[in-house]
Amino acid sequence: MELLDVALPEVKSAVARISKATSPHSQTVQSLLEQRMEKEYMAGHLPTRLKGLDATLCGGLPFGALTELVGPAGIGKTQFCLKISLLAALPSRYGGLDGHVIYIDVESKFSSRRLIEIGINSFPEIFCLEGIAKEMAGRITVLRPGSLTEFTESLQKIQVSVRQHNVKLLIIDSMAALVSGEHEQGPQRQHPLGSHISFIKALAESSRIPVVMTNQVRTRGANQISQYIFQAESRELPVEDNTEKFDSRLVAALGIHWAHAVNIRLVLESRSGQRFIKVAKSPMSPPLAFPFQVTSMGIVLLNDDGVEMVGSQINAIDHQGLLLSYMFNLSSFVIWKSDLIRRLYMIKMQVIVT
Repeated sequence: MELLDVALPEVKSAVARISKATSPHSQTVQSLLEQRMEKEYMAGHLPTRLKGLDATLCGGLPFGALTELVGPAGIGKTQFCLKISLLAALPSRYGGLDGHVIYIDVESKFSSRRLIEIGINSFPEIFCLEGIAKEMAGRITVLRPGSLTEFTESLQKIQVSVRQHNVKLLIIDSMAALVSGEHEQGPQRQHPLGSHISFIKALAESSRIPVVMTNQVRTRGANQISQYIFQAESRELPVEDNTEKFDSRLVAALGIHWAHAVNIRLVLESRSGQRFIKVAKSPMSPPLAFPFQVTSMGIVLLNDDGVEMVGSQINAIDHQGLLLSYMFNLSSFVIWKSDLIRRLYMIKMQVIVT
């Protein structure tokens, strides 16, 4: 004040004006809610046609965001991807996005026959029209990079294609398969995918399209903590009780850095022979689980009323029951086959005797 020859009241007045100009304006919860609803409405969603899941996600898979499907092999991740590929390519007059789809099929699991089967059974009134199946197939471009290097080299071409060819959905099935090895957590495993995460996220945001990526699971040690920071662990139950109730030795691959990068994480798991799809991470909804089954129409929810999860349930990835059910069916088939052979042998002996 002495150097500037300014009185104290003038200094206080200047500081107040500067603070008012630079400080963020206060807002009510109501105004923030209205802004968010308007933003989500303008952003748009890709409906999955799974009523309970779409309601939970406020309309479906959001544009400009990364949605991850994580679960063990054979649980239904690719089935989910095939169905939403059709929904993105479907003409707008039938409720689709009327766009093209880029499907990066890393593990060669994409089946055009299964895609058409899902379309015929899900939308019979549409796929019975002449030429519609061919039109849908022509809107889905399948890429099969053989390595992470090939995938990296194709990213720029994918970006150009997204902007020039009305691409409305990008699917990567699966991201974990691009990285060789056991996908262990740690800086060495996370670092090679760091630039890819940033690039894909920027592409989703700038192009305003949903990006869906599948992720594999891996086993973890008994003492390894699988709880992520965005999933608060329940303090009500002792650790022993949580472990006993949700004894899961499976965790998502690609590590903690990847887990924080995705906007939405959907976990597909099985318990006692029943499959579930869980909303494990979402900025717009609580963690809910929906029972589902895989049919000729793809994934179908058995109940649209999700069950809310708490504590270690949120991040646990169970894979129980399906294998036992398969083994039971296999053993039943073996018994049936043995009985059939015995009966045929008896008939043959009777023919010989007569």
